[in-house]
Amino acid sequence: MQPGIQESMIQSTSVLPPARQYDWWREAVSDTHLGWDLPRRDAGDFRARFRHQDFGRAQIVHCACDPCHGRRGRHEIGQSHEPSFGLLYILKGRESLNQAGREIVLEAGSFTLWDSTRPIEFGLPDELEKITLLVPQEAVTDLLPMAADLVMRPISGRRGRGALLTTHLRALAREGAALPAGLQAPVLRATLDLLVAAIEPEAESGEGAYQRALRARIQDFVLARLNDPALGPELVAASLGLSARQVHRLFNAGGITLDRWIWRQRLQRCRDELKARPHASISEIAYQWGFSDSAHFSRAFKAAFGLSPRAFRKDP
Repeated sequence: MQPGIQESMIQSTSVLPPARQYDWWREAVSDTHLGWDLPRRDAGDFRARFRHQDFGRAQIVHCACDPCHGRRGRHEIGQSHEPSFGLLYILKGRESLNQAGREIVLEAGSFTLWDSTRPIEFGLPDELEKITLLVPQEAVTDLLPMAADLVMRPISGRRGRGALLTTHLRALAREGAALPAGLQAPVLRATLDLLVAAIEPEAESGEGAYQRALRARIQDFVLARLNDPALGPELVAASLGLSARQVHRLFNAGGITLDRWIWRQRLQRCRDELKARPHASISEIAYQWGFSDSAHFSRAFKAAFGLSPRAFRKDP
């Protein structure tokens, strides 16, 4: 059964004897934040609490804890099932992070993006309170192909677009458990839109505004014609007055080909419609969104979402 946004778990070390508190926290961090290696320490009081919620394919964790440090190495990375981005927002205290050759210190009111597929280290010199959103990488790169290049960049959550995102995160961490399960997909889409809006300006140093505008035009064109079986780089290029080489270069610079992006968008539309149109056949939905072979569609769907279309539709 896929968890709904209303399902949450709240736990605290306060109910445990001091000798067990830190070991419990080490396990809780790996259970809720992917796998981490936290060095053992002397037994003693360790204050920590967290609230963990699943919604759709994403997770949000609101936690507070005493000083500690840890890392994700190759062993922990190899145990993760799906590449994810972590959006880390500091409410109180500060956290040092080291990933991809960048070392930063996040202060209260700031946030950053980290990558679950690369080694990372963290350190908490003081008591800390934070919110972490874990989301599949493809859900972000579908909207912002260059997202992997924007990790470890401190962004203010006190003003502008950043404030819109952090206000939303606080509300989601506080009130998310009260939302009906049927709202999990639109809430996640809104969250991702705010995330992309907040971090997208950081891409200015990596590519020009003109190139980004061209890619946005291509994405808009594709999304409006996903049900066209002829949709592909050649049709996009001819319709927008670009060369096929330009189209390929714009998307390849972001780490994903246009064909792959189209394929992901079609799968996502099919996923949404399998729930929204329970009386339509699976083949009908697949053909509507550009798939010409139902067996190929079923294999692609299971590879992307972990369930066959039929099993996904039956899953509450």
